[in-house]
Amino acid sequence: MNIDVSEGEEAYLKRALEAFEDDPSGIVKTSDLADRLNVSSASVTEMIKKLAARNLVTHIPYRGSRLTSEGFIHASRVKRRQMLIEILLSSVLGLEGDISELATKMEAALSRSHELALDKMLGYPEQGLDGRKIPSLEREFDESKVIIPMSEMPEGQNGILKAIKMSNDAPEIMLKIDVSPGTMVERSEYGIMVDGVEYRVTESILDSMLVEMEVR
Repeated sequence: MNIDVSEGEEAYLKRALEAFEDDPSGIVKTSDLADRLNVSSASVTEMIKKLAARNLVTHIPYRGSRLTSEGFIHASRVKRRQMLIEILLSSVLGLEGDISELATKMEAALSRSHELALDKMLGYPEQGLDGRKIPSLEREFDESKVIIPMSEMPEGQNGILKAIKMSNDAPEIMLKIDVSPGTMVERSEYGIMVDGVEYRVTESILDSMLVEMEVR
């Protein structure tokens, strides 16, 4: 289902989803949404009416609103993509500070195939940076493979390097070992094997290398 929704409308839907997660049995009060969005109740009421006209929320006059099934699906999809991007920016790229706004802008450009690839690369995370559960709607799991830090691989196991988390050790990895995403690597007694050559590396370096391996 493709719905053309503006950035402002998506903000309302995401906050409505968060309110629903906090209290699944209740109606989302207009005042609650206003507090979450830091806008006036009048602005929220106006937006709710617009979303209700598009069957994304059900407007309950003088009480509030609740997401329709279409609204819930769209809000879940948008929220999931944003949370995955936030993990990528923070845990993999090492960006600090408030990255929510950047993730929101990037989410709009993320295609379905990119979303699935990112979800898989991150190891199908269940929680976002804020501890909230990541919506699992339409996730496609490959149970025959898993992506884990190389530090957790058993000795002799090989796999494909998918990403290197940015850290103080990242430059050392790139300079010392000729590896990049897509390289076949093997866990050795003292570190890592690449094309038959063993490299002695620290545990922190192994922890920075995310590898896709088959589940045996």
